[in-house]
Amino acid sequence: MVFYILMILFTMILFRKTERAFTQAPKLEIFFCLSWFLFYFLLAMMSMQFELQLVNEISNWLFFVLFPLLITARLRKESLKKTLHEIGIKRFDKKTGLKTLLVCLIYIVIVFTMFSAGEETDITIEDIPKIVAYLPLFWILMILTAGFTEEFFFRGVLQRCMMNALKRPCTAILISSILFGLYHFPFAFYLWEGVSGSVIDSLKMILTEHVAAGIAHGLLYDKTSKNLWSSILLHSLSNAAIMALGIGALR
Repeated sequence: MVFYILMILFTMILFRKTERAFTQAPKLEIFFCLSWFLFYFLLAMMSMQFELQLVNEISNWLFFVLFPLLITARLRKESLKKTLHEIGIKRFDKKTGLKTLLVCLIYIVIVFTMFSAGEETDITIEDIPKIVAYLPLFWILMILTAGFTEEFFFRGVLQRCMMNALKRPCTAILISSILFGLYHFPFAFYLWEGVSGSVIDSLKMILTEHVAAGIAHGLLYDKTSKNLWSSILLHSLSNAAIMALGIGALR
């Protein structure tokens, strides 16, 4: 959680000015976003409970990307190309791109430093080369999976819709981040080591670490004028760092 709090601070420092353009959000779009989240949350709960394998990286592309894109474009009466651009699938300008990469670099330096110095971790200095070697591979893998699909829905569709409806970016970021955290509850409760089987421990984890992560991703998305690639890169990097550190800890 400390990593994401620091990212929030660095993002606010690096991106002092924010250019925002709100558009009218159809009421049906807000209803769709919230009901679609509830649908997929219940689907994940059912999938975990009965081991149905309904929620995976393939289904995320369908339920977090394809269907929301088609339905949002339909509700807003826009072309798919325009909807993708509004969601944030667009090019970086040079300055924004460099700042985003700097945020990612700061994040990875902080993560590696804290894990290397921590007394409770098995990571040693000798493990760093192996971790660094795996990191780019995992980063690309995450960009193609959870980093893209989850950011597409929670930032590009849900947070953007909330911003347009509420005209209050901070409130929209907070709401979408809480929902982002709650989305992970079925996985925490049924699968994750250390918290599985405990409702309290699972909620503690998702309402701290994952909500903080959502705020960091959402703030970066907002500060880069809704360029979705910024939050995709940071989200993917954070997942990749966890995977690489896990490989590095293996003996």
